[in-house]
Amino acid sequence: MQNYTFKILIRIWHPTIDPKIISDSLNIEPNRTCTSGEQRSTPKGTLLDGVYSETYWYTDPYNRGECASTDYLVEDLIEETVSLLEPHISFMHKLIDDGGRIHLQVSTYGDRNYAIELSPSMLQRLSSLKISYLQDVY
Repeated sequence: MQNYTFKILIRIWHPTIDPKIISDSLNIEPNRTCTSGEQRSTPKGTLLDGVYSETYWYTDPYNRGECASTDYLVEDLIEETVSLLEPHISFMHKLIDDGGRIHLQVSTYGDRNYAIELSPSMLQRLSSLKISYLQDVY
């Protein structure tokens, strides 16, 4: 196994929903939210021109930050994250049906080649939740 580090995020966009509804429905605290129609700002609160065109909500669901492949298998944490979301399938389908989108983002950082394998059953579980899998490689 090659050494690399990674981070897992759940990212949600929606045309109009209040981010608090996402947090309450999933029972997960976000790392950052932006509400459709509100003044744009940087993560530190500096105001920017314009307003947000859609609501944005994201979280590191376990607050682990960047993980080492020697400590965790990324596939195991993907499994944990999907299991965390599956009880909320109806809510997630409503988000998508109302024009939203959901990403399970895995950002990986490494100096050498490495592989991440998602089994057909995992891909099916992601699909049944209507979640896009995003692999961000650095």
